[in-house]
Amino acid sequence: MQSILNTTLMRHTAFLLIAVMSMFSFVPKAEASFVPTSMTMASELRAQDLASVQKVLEHKAVKARLSALGYSDAEISAKLSAVDDSELHSLASQLNALEAGGDGLGIIIGLLVIVLLVVVILKLSDKTVTIR
Repeated sequence: MQSILNTTLMRHTAFLLIAVMSMFSFVPKAEASFVPTSMTMASELRAQDLASVQKVLEHKAVKARLSALGYSDAEISAKLSAVDDSELHSLASQLNALEAGGDGLGIIIGLLVIVLLVVVILKLSDKTVTIR
């Protein structure tokens, strides 16, 4: 038995075990406790998103369009409460990104394309336009 304990394999194994056990002793202590649902970030984010969506739904134009499509306020509230958190967040972020009158870039690009097409058509037909 004494000869087995004095072998180099046993010494290396002992040193390895000492090193591993020492590393396990340095693991930080973790504590956990229950967090009320009202204090979680997900519920706060959902409340903010819900407020953002309801703010948009209160506009006259949106209410008129939804009523024209046949939705009542009760149906809208029921469907809005049934939406999960990720879909509600996606809808709220898209609504926040909308601009009321648009940015006007689409109109400018459309006008430039029309002018470019007119110029190309006039060049292909060998006609010129003079402004006096």
